[in-house]
Amino acid sequence: MNYSSGISVKSAFLKNYLSENKLSEKDFAEIIGVARSTVNRVLSGKRNPGSKFIAGVLANFHDLSFDQVFSYVGELPKGKKEVV
Repeated sequence: MNYSSGISVKSAFLKNYLSENKLSEKDFAEIIGVARSTVNRVLSGKRNPGSKFIAGVLANFHDLSFDQVFSYVGELPKGKKEVV
């Protein structure tokens, strides 16, 4: 699989957040509704977060914003040009 583009997690920020809030990867995984192995792979950069991971973070951690935790890697898709 190629993870050169898409949404990625700001690992250093999220690891620091978990540490400051005394949350283990297991606890975090349970709160956001994914497997602990998924959290580990995302934090280690082995995979990008999926929609369930992203939604779980934003729905359960109201003090975090998308821009704090995630970033877009690669070129954004070009929109369709509409003729008016």
